[in-house]
Amino acid sequence: MKTVKDYLSELNTTRLVDTLFEEFGDKLFDLYYFNTPTDYHDEHIEYDETVRELTVMEYAQARRKEIYDYIRYLKDLEIKEIPGGKTGVIYAFKRFEHDYFDRWQVRLLFLEELLDDPENCKNRIFTAPFKEVLGFRVADNEFTQEIIYQAIARVLNVVSFMGFRQENMESFLEEVKKNEGDFGLYMPIDERKRFDYCVEPENAHLGYGETLENREKLNEVWKAIYEYEMCSMRREREIILRSHGC
Repeated sequence: MKTVKDYLSELNTTRLVDTLFEEFGDKLFDLYYFNTPTDYHDEHIEYDETVRELTVMEYAQARRKEIYDYIRYLKDLEIKEIPGGKTGVIYAFKRFEHDYFDRWQVRLLFLEELLDDPENCKNRIFTAPFKEVLGFRVADNEFTQEIIYQAIARVLNVVSFMGFRQENMESFLEEVKKNEGDFGLYMPIDERKRFDYCVEPENAHLGYGETLENREKLNEVWKAIYEYEMCSMRREREIILRSHGC
């Protein structure tokens, strides 16, 4: 399995930047859709005022340069081992197809945990230092490779939440801890929490026009979607296990 850094060198950078915009550029999409300018300060644009009105195209060009610089910066970093010598593996599995941009989930697991206890191996968050993320292995699974641009773009998007140089790492972690309590890098993910259903529908808050009956039906739908996605996840994990002789 190649590393994230390997793929940054091998993939077409322009296509990768395009994928980042296509998948995660909500703000830019809004600007294009409504065709309105915005107030935005960017170091890559020369102007006298601290803040001035930018056109959509100026904003887009500034953002694209920012992302190109971000990728170039990552390519120059040295890989650092994950604490404890763990091997991080990025892989993708199918989601229930709500729409075109919602057909896959990209996750991280520790290979050693998968090989030791496949049934209880947890997916983990990967908001981690750049040098460690660059060393993540990327699964050779057909599905992951089929969406390799989306998978790498997803990784880059997540780890840049803390800034394109991770300059906001400390404040980001403090904010998460404040809102979510106990929090640390590489924490396990509870996949069930992504689904909006409760064990006892009668204890759920019913929205306007919602009845206990339709809440129960909705819960059945969410549970079925959850089972579908977990089935997809297990299939991709089995492929990884077979590639390691298990």
